[in-house]
Amino acid sequence: MAIEYTNDQKTSGIQTFDNGDIYTGDFLNGKKHGHGLLKTPTKRTYDGAWEDDLPHGYGTNTFPNGKKYRGEFRKGKPFGDGQWTYSDGRTYTGKWIKGKFINEENKKDTMEFRVVASIINFLAITFMLAVVVYWGMNVLNII
Repeated sequence: MAIEYTNDQKTSGIQTFDNGDIYTGDFLNGKKHGHGLLKTPTKRTYDGAWEDDLPHGYGTNTFPNGKKYRGEFRKGKPFGDGQWTYSDGRTYTGKWIKGKFINEENKKDTMEFRVVASIINFLAITFMLAVVVYWGMNVLNII
């Protein structure tokens, strides 16, 4: 992994990695810091803010399948507000909470799933309880 600096202050340059990744942008003390573009041989890119060698701040992550994420990053991971755009043009705006992307559409789906799961759990537990009670009454010769 070599850095070719493009200025005397060593704050701008190109870093080439053994796996074929190429970073072009700003540096601070030999680490990606400021604005930069990382391209991989698989056509994945990240164009945005960096801090201490990790995406940090606003950026755009583009994937080989045409999917694109624009939003905030913190210590290399999506964080806070952002938007997914799919290759067919669909967009979803939402917020990253505890490592999951939450938007109005999947929040509704999640709530519906929770209600259905709760009903199924209630029915299953009620049935199992009825079976145990029936079995116990048979064992004790109550019925």
